[in-house]
Amino acid sequence: MFYGGHPNVKPDLAALQAPVLGLYAGKDGFVTPEVVRALDDELTRLGKRHEFHTYPGADHAFFNDQRPEVHDPAAAAEAWAKTVAFFRRELGS
Repeated sequence: MFYGGHPNVKPDLAALQAPVLGLYAGKDGFVTPEVVRALDDELTRLGKRHEFHTYPGADHAFFNDQRPEVHDPAAAAEAWAKTVAFFRRELGS
């Protein structure tokens, strides 16, 4: 998941059956580092496979190249490489 979730959406994490890749912006005022940490802790507690990466200097929507005010090319490139590697690992080449 890019950027995180919505505070009014509460997925049933206990029922989760797939691994999760989370890519977050360190300067995100909506999905803050504390929100990411809490989700990481909950998934760990539940024994759910997940990996999270946070880009400290990036803002929410850092991957969106149509929004130059927040686009972070370096973070976007790294996040895309991690996404492709995750899919290859989890789904097969």
